[in-house]
Amino acid sequence: MKPLELIEQGRFLGEEFLLWLWMRGTAEGGTSGESGDHSACFLDDAVMLAAEHGEVKELSLRKGNPAESREAFEALSRGMRPVKAKLRILSGDLEWMFTLTAATLDMGAMKVPPSAAKGEVDRIHERLFLLEEGAGHLERRLGRFLRERSEDPDGMQAAMRAWVRGGMSGDGGFGTGATNPDEVPWKA
Repeated sequence: MKPLELIEQGRFLGEEFLLWLWMRGTAEGGTSGESGDHSACFLDDAVMLAAEHGEVKELSLRKGNPAESREAFEALSRGMRPVKAKLRILSGDLEWMFTLTAATLDMGAMKVPPSAAKGEVDRIHERLFLLEEGAGHLERRLGRFLRERSEDPDGMQAAMRAWVRGGMSGDGGFGTGATNPDEVPWKA
């Protein structure tokens, strides 16, 4: 199989991970769920959704709070999938911002916390450390997502559907009343 075909076949997993991060950010304070990890991860001010069917193939929501917007939840309930988002990770007084592409799990345009080092070499070392630390926060979340997904895939799908229904009802991610929860792409 060609590499692009493999990426296309595995794309759904990155989309589910991005949706899981989004859900945890709005419903659970962005925690990773790992003991000892006190960081938080949230969708920031940009998310791109895509669909293979329908009149609208791509929807880009920017500025304001797209993660909690009615437009985002309507798109999700109609089967659109998150394909790229700007994420923010907070850990103590440190903050990382970057974009995450679902299909390849590429992190791009990462903004790391400012360096306090004095010398040029020390600044480079500190920035490399901060890049690794930011990626580590995301990797822990990916590990947690994969464990939860393998242990209880039906429970995870049910939680995602309920979260989308809650967003549709306008209660911040909890509630009932989706337009058609059986058509969302994360359903088995």
